[in-house]
Amino acid sequence: MTQNDDFSWSQEKARLNLLKHGYDFAQMSSAFDGRFMVTRLDRRIDYGEERFNSLVVFDKRVVNVTWTPRNGRRHLISVRPASREERAVYHEREGEARHREE
Repeated sequence: MTQNDDFSWSQEKARLNLLKHGYDFAQMSSAFDGRFMVTRLDRRIDYGEERFNSLVVFDKRVVNVTWTPRNGRRHLISVRPASREERAVYHEREGEARHREE
């Protein structure tokens, strides 16, 4: 397992994710720098721990970052381009947030 102050991840998962989706887990800390994001609890199945999906703009694209809180860090599971439906949710919530700020 690899980790830094805020994140941890499996090296094998990171390698496979990079090959499949083109995103390097080691670069994901910048996606959690306080920028706008939509985070939802993943309730599809019982994973044995809470799992979250965060929609955030990273490298000019909306991505879905799947992670779980583990040992005081965000343990990264997957990073992939957001689906059309996920992008719609992200942009809708972003618009609502902007509207509240005005």
